[in-house]
Amino acid sequence: MERIPYGISCELGEIMTSAHKLQHKSQIHYNSGLKFFEATESREKFKANSLKELALDFSTDMSTRNAARRINRIRHESKGISATTLRNMVEREGKQIQECIEKKCTQVLEQNGFDSAGELTAELVFLPVQTKYIDQEVLAAAASALNIKEYQQSDYESPDTSLNISIDDVGVKRQAETRPKPEEDNQAKRVNNTVVHIQSEQGNYILNAANLTRVLKMLIGFLLHLGLMGRQIVIFADGARDIHSAVYKMLGFLRIKVILDWYHLEKKCKEQLSLAFCGRKKRNAFLEELLPCLWLGNVNGAIDLLCNVKDEEIKDHEKVVKLIEYFERVRNNIPCYALRKQLGLRNSSNLGEKANDLVVSNRQKHNGMSWSDDGSLAFATVSATTLNRQTGSWIHHRDVSFEFHIPVSDVA
Repeated sequence: MERIPYGISCELGEIMTSAHKLQHKSQIHYNSGLKFFEATESREKFKANSLKELALDFSTDMSTRNAARRINRIRHESKGISATTLRNMVEREGKQIQECIEKKCTQVLEQNGFDSAGELTAELVFLPVQTKYIDQEVLAAAASALNIKEYQQSDYESPDTSLNISIDDVGVKRQAETRPKPEEDNQAKRVNNTVVHIQSEQGNYILNAANLTRVLKMLIGFLLHLGLMGRQIVIFADGARDIHSAVYKMLGFLRIKVILDWYHLEKKCKEQLSLAFCGRKKRNAFLEELLPCLWLGNVNGAIDLLCNVKDEEIKDHEKVVKLIEYFERVRNNIPCYALRKQLGLRNSSNLGEKANDLVVSNRQKHNGMSWSDDGSLAFATVSATTLNRQTGSWIHHRDVSFEFHIPVSDVA
């Protein structure tokens, strides 16, 4: 009977015990390191659940070096766990969490008439909930207060029976290749993550993936799992073509409405007109006419203003043409922001951008940091799991629940 050292890393510190192996010649008859304890790699110590919880929690908003230092201080260890070991642990857990979520979504999709890519393969009808829109009397009163004559009730969803979904991409610096590659084979300089923030009357939930297609597939699985496919879905995004195209392609069978975030619309106008006009004063004077038109959802009025601007005020007509083309492309996504605000409805994707900050930027966008594709996604997934309050469920049950757990105020 041979004694084998077996190390355990837990919240109390490093504990050394022994496993036993019974071997005759080359045949192993019994190994308690495999039968009684959990198997570990050579010279690796078993990580207790309490330590994993600390690791995932601390790694959400601080560097692995600082997280390792804090864990070792809690455990009164002079050496303890290294930053490299902690990073590898968190990355492994994040990868497994992401695989669990994507597998769960794929199973739900396949059980409900979708293929593995998230495309509907059968004729399905998702029955709408009873209450669809803002009450007509409330809408009329709000429109009257703003002196708005023309409006449609179907443009103004009921907050109690709708879902607000924000979609945003974020990129972080890519880790340099260990070996140089030919110029044409170089990887992109950024590692991208796509974050989706889902808001209902019950709270919030965050999904993330390496790209837009994967996260939208996860979103469909999430909605199916919770029986929310019949709701009015309002999607907030910037004017990026890829987001709008993917949304209509993958979610077009649902009752969706895509709204162009007001901040990005205003920013787009300011940037384009700065390049188009001769001087800041003329640009600002024109913006005072243009932005109120857009705030009221009057895209035709905004285009007329651009078409009638005086030639002597313009230094680059092409930028004006580009802005007109942009308005034409996104006109269906520009609502009457003024009336929506009066009704207490959202006009902004700021909750999605805040989720992006919490999931990716606050942890991964620091001087000197660079990331691999797998590492960036894994740490983003750990952050999302923490925000969704699913860390305990994952550590102790190896599962992640699809439930609204975050109060709205936590990410507002």
